Amino acid sequence: MKSRLRRGLIISSITFLVLLGALELTGYVWEKNFSQGQFGWTLVASRRQKQEFKGSPDQPYFLYQPDKDYLWESIPVHINSRGLREDEVAIPKPEGTYRLLNVGDSIAYGWRVRQEETFGHQLEGLLNDGTAEQPVEVVNAAMPGWSLEASRNFLLQEGFDYQPDAVILSIAVVNDMTDAPIVRPENTFFSWLRDNTYSWPFLTAQARFLMARQVGPEAIAALNPPQEARAYYPQNENNPIYEKVWGFVTDMRDASEARGIPFIVIVFPTAFQLNSSAHPDVAQRVLSERAAADGITMIDLLPVYDEACAAAEADTAAEADAAAGPDACEGYENALFADVWMHPNSTGHRLAAEQLAALWPFEQAGGE
Repeated sequence: MKSRLRRGLIISSITFLVLLGALELTGYVWEKNFSQGQFGWTLVASRRQKQEFKGSPDQPYFLYQPDKDYLWESIPVHINSRGLREDEVAIPKPEGTYRLLNVGDSIAYGWRVRQEETFGHQLEGLLNDGTAEQPVEVVNAAMPGWSLEASRNFLLQEGFDYQPDAVILSIAVVNDMTDAPIVRPENTFFSWLRDNTYSWPFLTAQARFLMARQVGPEAIAALNPPQEARAYYPQNENNPIYEKVWGFVTDMRDASEARGIPFIVIVFPTAFQLNSSAHPDVAQRVLSERAAADGITMIDLLPVYDEACAAAEADTAAEADAAAGPDACEGYENALFADVWMHPNSTGHRLAAEQLAALWPFEQAGGE
């Protein structure tokens, strides 16, 4: 009797482990295929690229785990030994090199574009193509998920170690106008399953897709950004959030200025500000006014992108885009944007690089 019970338990255990292994293998195959499809960046890269917290307890930031290589939607991503999406960076800086430190979030990082398509690297190419009299190197020190506070914390504690000759800060209107604190993610049982198995993400994704078929696409929040302007930035110019986030910008400017380093801000709009939703330009107006008052060089890409959309719609753009036509800048993925969360595509990055190159040579505020 006992031996029969023991045999039954062994068979049940083996059956359970075989089924679990089969489910894990199914999840592995699904993720490998899904990561190369339309939502590979949004639903796979966002959780598979592991982060490590850095900085002091009162000024934290995070970087990616170093020395990793990924492939999302056939786009290679290399994380160097310092946790950045960048080739190895020499410290100390090579003699005679002009180094730009490009700080920001997923836009500067190059979400859903190749490393060479990011505006930082396109800027490097433009300046090295006979514009600059010395070699120019752009260090892409940007991380998806960084707020302006995290960018500030990184620059003050690590960024200047790269010995930059100028600092470029990218601001994304889509998610940088926030006072949300930097919080370490909680290590729960379910977060462990999400990060360390293939079966759990597979099952939860299938459940969400099934729910989306029943109740609508809003069941998958990651693929359905809010439609209201207030979800992205305050509509009141006097909202204290603007004061707080601008404080992080001036902290970075002050630290750069103290080192005699030019500091430049470039502001990226949302797709909703360019398409028929016509979200207002409140954030850009507030930032422009504060930059002018504080003597900070700032590029507002909203009018630049707006002009590019008009050119594409009129079919007069220098490069014919597959999205060109009457609705060139409608929706999320269009003539300038790569995905639902409004990250610029290679064309959007090129426009940013051209605007920055037009400022060369970079000077400290006041032309000092």
